Amino acid sequence: MEKNLTEELHAKNMRYEREERKRNEKTSRIRRNISLVFLVIFIVIISEINMLSASLFDIYENGFKGVWSHLVYILGGLAVGGVLAFFPSYKWYGKNRVVGTLFLGSAGIFLFIIIAGKYLSPVIPFFKLLVPRVNGAIGWIRIGSFSIQPAEILKIPYIIILAHAMEVAEKQRYKDRDILIFLGIIIAIYMTLIIWQEDLGTGLHYLSIFVFMFFMTRFSMKWIIGISTAGIALMGGFFYYVYSLEDVSDKGYKLGRVGSFLNGLIHNEYDNLYGYQVWQSLLAFGSGGIVGKGYANGVQKYSYLPEVNTDFILASFGEEFGFVGMTILLFAYFMIFSIIKRIAMNTKDYFGKYLAIGIGGYIITQVLINVSVALGLLPVFGIPMPLFSYGGSSIVTILIGIGIALNINNQGYK
Repeated sequence: MEKNLTEELHAKNMRYEREERKRNEKTSRIRRNISLVFLVIFIVIISEINMLSASLFDIYENGFKGVWSHLVYILGGLAVGGVLAFFPSYKWYGKNRVVGTLFLGSAGIFLFIIIAGKYLSPVIPFFKLLVPRVNGAIGWIRIGSFSIQPAEILKIPYIIILAHAMEVAEKQRYKDRDILIFLGIIIAIYMTLIIWQEDLGTGLHYLSIFVFMFFMTRFSMKWIIGISTAGIALMGGFFYYVYSLEDVSDKGYKLGRVGSFLNGLIHNEYDNLYGYQVWQSLLAFGSGGIVGKGYANGVQKYSYLPEVNTDFILASFGEEFGFVGMTILLFAYFMIFSIIKRIAMNTKDYFGKYLAIGIGGYIITQVLINVSVALGLLPVFGIPMPLFSYGGSSIVTILIGIGIALNINNQGYK
């Protein structure tokens, strides 16, 4: 009798603990949802306020068209991301036929851009208008006044494909060498197609996402250290080669940017051809000081700093809100990453884990690249600040990614 009572009491305690654990998990999920949504809304509000200030000169000349477009993209992205937060379940993206369709569709779009932009444009004027060359690259599709950047939108399918491949590697217990070959084929195909478009900045971001996700696999540390060392050595050798050139002004647009970056980083000298934007950006940050000049009081937007409302939007923000404003803004981005990382850690399946960490890596690497470029710590790559820069393709894609992260948070515990 006493033994039966003890067993019954133990069973009740176990049920109570399970129910308590479920309640705690549900509370944690709700808190992550609320926190993530709040941070995103906070950033897009600050973004729109800053965009209004950064576009004052453009508003004076062309009206509010640019500001309204930025707001429309944000609202549209929030609507799409809101739907994807609930339907369909993120597990649907991991089905073989969906992943295969995304891969073939992505490759097809990239090949169309390459063929139309590099080979058909010189002979057929229509394709020159459809796939224009922008800042040396051909990664845009333009229909009338509407433009999209497919490489930006295809980052989510790219992350889905990588997450699926990593899930397969985990389930099949691939050896380290086989994982490297398996994933290496995927990234090689994407990098070839993007570099073929002459878009070095987007290629760097795709590679950064891959590296970020790769470090989250069960790959042994010796391989990770070896590959990292080789990558750093190659990059160092490339920078040394460019720095050793006496004159890069006639070596092409991209080498000129790298040479200007190295000259600015080492000698603090910025030429007026490739280094002008970075120099003006540094002047903006420096003049902003601790608390900034005050809202709408910045001067770089008055034609001093090109691309002030796109790739160098942070320079305008830093000039007007100073170190304090920059710290608050960057803290919000890192909190978003921290929440998405926590979602990944609490997800029960491999695909959901890798998909969440890929989305988190996508956002935080883009933030780090943009900030580093604005501060002269990386060459100018043309990577927008997430949710902050003017650019509908980037804004909508980021919000789609956050919607999927919320979906994983809501469904990944099952």
